[in-house]
Amino acid sequence: MTDEPRTVEFFTHQHRIVGAAELGGQRLTDVLNDDLTSSVELMDVRILRLLTPSKVVAAHDSALIDKQCILFAVSGVQSGDAAERRLFKHVDTTEWGVFITVSSFELTGKFHVRGTSDLKTMLLAWTGQFIPLTEAKAVFTLYPDIAFTGDVIIVNRSHMEVVCTDQPAAR
Repeated sequence: MTDEPRTVEFFTHQHRIVGAAELGGQRLTDVLNDDLTSSVELMDVRILRLLTPSKVVAAHDSALIDKQCILFAVSGVQSGDAAERRLFKHVDTTEWGVFITVSSFELTGKFHVRGTSDLKTMLLAWTGQFIPLTEAKAVFTLYPDIAFTGDVIIVNRSHMEVVCTDQPAAR
């Protein structure tokens, strides 16, 4: 089965990189957490600076993005078939509303904790480098009127500065 390339937005410290990724039927979270690859390949790439978010500074047929440089990614999957949500369909989870800071961004969304674990325990036990947030929003701290939303925002845990939560979100 071949799937259509998916539009994905990757955010680094200075840039927003938008392109089409062939995920091979996998969720973006799984592709990012694949330890056998250190980069993600994109096609039809546009590069925008964070300080001028509507101005394309470069466009190329293809690009490789080093996974270590990714602060977070916004999945372009439409709500009706959001593949990332399938991860949680058959697993008993608790939704935690979270506020996360990464360089130049404040992220809000829901983190799904399996079973009855608390958030701290789950973050310690999480095996992947990239953690998905659902119903997510990323606010650019230098210009708070600039925000990016998605069904799923996938955060690189090595760039997380602060993770805040009060209690599990209502289901």
